[in-house]
Amino acid sequence: MHLLKRIWPLFLLTVFLATFAFFFNSINEKNLIAQRITKIFSAAVSKRKVEVITPVQIITLAPTVVVTLTPTPTPTKIPTPVDPYRNDPDLKDAEWGKAVQVSETGYRMKIGYDSVMATPDETFKALNLYRYTKGKSNLTWDDRLAKYALERATFVCKNGSDGHAGFSDYVEKQEGYKTLGFYSLGENMSTHMKFTGTHLIEWMYAGDEAHDGNQLGDWSHVGVGIFEDCSSLIFGNNMI
Repeated sequence: MHLLKRIWPLFLLTVFLATFAFFFNSINEKNLIAQRITKIFSAAVSKRKVEVITPVQIITLAPTVVVTLTPTPTPTKIPTPVDPYRNDPDLKDAEWGKAVQVSETGYRMKIGYDSVMATPDETFKALNLYRYTKGKSNLTWDDRLAKYALERATFVCKNGSDGHAGFSDYVEKQEGYKTLGFYSLGENMSTHMKFTGTHLIEWMYAGDEAHDGNQLGDWSHVGVGIFEDCSSLIFGNNMI
């Protein structure tokens, strides 16, 4: 009994110390947990603050603009028409498209030329079409007349118009009618006048009564000669 009394206080002291130690250790763990929670919260707050303080910068690249400098246009002046015949004594006062007689058998005309010259075949077809519109019969192509027409076109193109003098001399003095094979012969010719077939017949040769009457005359055959920008039409009738 005496021993129990002595041990009892020691037992209580031991229990007290154990209880105190447990309580103190529990406080420390709670403090550690609290510190961890505080650190986590602080880090979260700190990170949130960084995100708020430092905004994300969005960089937008502007498209490249190409500037083309257009020079100020200079108004184009309307050219004043120039009459190519203004210094021509025969045609400076003539009307456009109207034939002017310049000699006994020669005529000239103020007119614009074509960029190409007619071919013999084209001219032959244009002549028959023109005669058809005037109620005249078609002409038949003749090689003998065409051969001589080419000689005449070449001559007048190289030497100038002879007023049909060469044709008259050939027919009357050289008995050309026998060579060509016709008792009746006629000639239309042009020098340095570039036309298509239709324009050659319907503009130029139809421009005066003499040439137009000849190409619409009472013929049965024709030959066409073209040399550069010169032409000759030899008409024939009453074949030998």
